[in-house]
Formats: sequence, C-alpha cells, structure tokens
Amino acid sequence: MLFFVRFDVTQPVNVSNKDLVETWIREAEAAVGALDAGAVAHLWKVAGQRVVFMVIDLPSAEDLDRVLGGLPIIREIGPGMKTEALPIYDYRTFAADLNAGTHGG
Repeated sequence: MLFFVRFDVTQPVNVSNKDLVETWIREAEAAVGALDAGAVAHLWKVAGQRVVFMVIDLPSAEDLDRVLGGLPIIREIGPGMKTEALPIYDYRTFAADLNAGTHGG
C-alpha cells in the first residue's frame, strides 16, 4: 500500500535551533538509510521550507503508524511535527478503472 506523507516541522519554543538541527541530522541519517534500503520509495525536501514529502510502500495503515512513531524527529520534536498521510495508487490503475466503467461510466 503506497502512502504519500507530508511532514511539516515547526520548532517548539522549548527546542533550541541547535537541538532542532541535531535532531534533523539524526532524522536525515535514518531517512537516507531507508531510501538506500528501498524502504522509502521517494523523499523530497521543499526548498525554503521545513517541509518534507515522502512516498512509502507499506503493508497497512497500521504499519505506517508504527513507522512514523519510530522516526527520530517525531519522537524528539513531538508536538512540533505535523504529518499528513494519504493512501495513493498508480494513475494507470485509475485510468483502467475508468475505461472499465468502474467510476460511473
């Protein structure tokens, strides 16, 4: 099951810039490791913003919760992290469904 996940990082008032950067370094190491291992399909950082987009393939929504809950930046920043996860699938499947009349055709 593919998920498109948006991460918005807001620096909590009780977290120094130094601590935020150190946390983000640990997160980046974990993220690059997940990319290299094939666990994460795609990962992008939005230029000029503290926003990251990820596409990840997991067996279930429960697994997504487990993965997100284990991320260093979520564990360490807590309320300063906002995530939005959307289940997604290949557009070709949608197009085939349209042609098959699945979507009201």
